[in-house]
Amino acid sequence: MAIHLVLVALMVYLLKIALINIIWVTKLKTLNIRLINIGESMKKYLLGIVLIIAVIFVFGCITDSGSINGTKAPKTIAKNGILLKYPGTWVVADSGANDSIVAVADPKSKDDGSGFSVVNVNIERKELPSSLESYFNQTYSKLFFNSDSTPIAQGNASVGEYNALEYIYTQNSDGTMKKHRALWIENNNKVYVILFTAPEENFDSQSKNFDFIISSFKIT
Repeated sequence: MAIHLVLVALMVYLLKIALINIIWVTKLKTLNIRLINIGESMKKYLLGIVLIIAVIFVFGCITDSGSINGTKAPKTIAKNGILLKYPGTWVVADSGANDSIVAVADPKSKDDGSGFSVVNVNIERKELPSSLESYFNQTYSKLFFNSDSTPIAQGNASVGEYNALEYIYTQNSDGTMKKHRALWIENNNKVYVILFTAPEENFDSQSKNFDFIISSFKIT
């Protein structure tokens, strides 16, 4: 965005110079002052300005073609029967969980102690032992029983073309309060759990990235 503002300012400045010179030449002609080759010189000058503006415009287009709102273009991952897009500044990660099939994370949030990024999205796939709702409720009943996890909200949600069950909760992990958003999707007797995680104070600011990933999620 900053580059575009600079380019626009430069274009305006060059156009202003060209306009001043045109006015100057017009005044000289009005005063009947003899100009020696000034017409050809001015044409070359104006042509040069036009070429510079064209180069600036093309550079701006090239810069913009690889970006969205001034950031890197989104990336796509197709892995383990999952297809999704994620922010261009994020990277593919290893969650360390046994059932994890895809994980992406913001490398800027990497914790030096654990080596893992605290802002991440992890997708797990499990066999569905019972109905989705029953398994969902049992899992979180156990999680919230006498633990450092606190429920915030529960309900239904949409993940692209899929219906999902959703739980939002906080968890005190090694003295750091994290906020999680879990989405459960049933497909072919399996459950896909999309877990979004971020420090509680950063969760809201990361919601746009989480929503972007959700919008592109597909089971292939």
